Amino acid sequence: MRHIGFMGGSSLVELGTASEMIDFLDFFNKKVEGNENIEISNRLYNKYIKLEQLEKLNSIIKDIKLALSSDEDKYLKYLSGIETFIESAKMFYNSWGIYQPLKIAVTDVPYYIEDKNRPLEQYDVLKPNESPFWLR
Repeated sequence: MRHIGFMGGSSLVELGTASEMIDFLDFFNKKVEGNENIEISNRLYNKYIKLEQLEKLNSIIKDIKLALSSDEDKYLKYLSGIETFIESAKMFYNSWGIYQPLKIAVTDVPYYIEDKNRPLEQYDVLKPNESPFWLR
């Protein structure tokens, strides 16, 4: 069983299984509203978050965290993970001028290395009905 988490900037965190990440993403989709937010949600699931989308995603995450109910606490580690990776991605970009995007990735070696080295162009050509790399 592969472990899944977030990758961005110079960081990586393992958060659970693919089915647990799908559960979180279902929760996240229910919490976002509006076409722009849906686009960010779809990019998080299937591709990566663009540099210019980081602030919007950060705002969405903060709003969701403020409205969490006690039965939704299990998603806090995912929301906090996204916040951490937003900061890591921005810091890496500000320090080195290179954007290492926030994305969902397999955290097990050697799959982690494949996800880390995968060109963004491979993500960009994914069709909406194709499985994301972290589910393959």
